Amino acid sequence: MKKFLDCIYRIFEKLAAIGSDKYLHLLVGLILAFLLGKLFAHVEAWAYPAIVGVLLLMVAKECVDYYIRKEQFDWRDVVAGLLGAVVGVLMCLL
Repeated sequence: MKKFLDCIYRIFEKLAAIGSDKYLHLLVGLILAFLLGKLFAHVEAWAYPAIVGVLLLMVAKECVDYYIRKEQFDWRDVVAGLLGAVVGVLMCLL
């Protein structure tokens, strides 16, 4: 039982180490993919516009951060948004 609890605590420590910015990207990706999935539900391959739309938005946001706000381009933000998109697409399937 102690090993199981230690494993759970290690998982939560890793989740806590992720910056809150990544959770926001994940949430925005999830919501946008869900909305695009519902919008393109009549299209046969509706998941592609949903995921590509999130990808384009996340890359555009990072480009704005890099070129206009003079911040670092963070690929992890893009990946977090795409993970949210995958979850949003899976939610559309339910």
